[in-house]
Amino acid sequence: MSGELARWYRGRLVRGPFTPFDPAECRILERETGLLLPPAYRSFLEAAGGGRLEYSVLLPACEPEPVQEFGDLFHLGRDRAGAYGWGTLLGEYRASRGGRLAASVCLTGLLPIARNGGGDTLFLDLNPSAHGELHAFVRPIACTGYLGRAVFTKVADGFDAYLDGLFIDPGLAQDIWGDVRGGDASDPCRHVVEEWLDKDLPGWRAEPWASAMR
Repeated sequence: MSGELARWYRGRLVRGPFTPFDPAECRILERETGLLLPPAYRSFLEAAGGGRLEYSVLLPACEPEPVQEFGDLFHLGRDRAGAYGWGTLLGEYRASRGGRLAASVCLTGLLPIARNGGGDTLFLDLNPSAHGELHAFVRPIACTGYLGRAVFTKVADGFDAYLDGLFIDPGLAQDIWGDVRGGDASDPCRHVVEEWLDKDLPGWRAEPWASAMR
């Protein structure tokens, strides 16, 4: 994997580590699913198949938690142990076939491509009739004020449309800025976060959480 910190793709910042695109691994994945990757998603993997895409998306079906985030990207190919394990596209695809979700949702042609810290999963529909739509499975949380039921909902008409609909949630921005605020001003990681915030969250430097943490 590449040690590069970040790349821009269609106006979105993708953070590493990055996995070089391997056409052979793409063929293995497509052979097992029996379906081709949609061009938009394949282009993303070729240009910026990284580790994190730290943005949020609005899912009205998930009220009272309509703002969701699927920042942990699954990568094409094998893991560092040489296996199709956790966090790999093929490994996650195989695991999803035998998971509890498969008992209640038809996962035919659906490829898991990302998750969040709560175990919610973003799926890419490989079926030709779906034209690369994205769907999400969001788990319930048994607390007042949180999503009380599991939701499986459409997210976007395609991967490019998904990227276009992403935004930076201020709460996420505060957490990420907090992770780098104590570093040296010349720290490359801090510069990446500042560039990300300057582009997609104008005025963030005036926020109390930003000024208090410098």
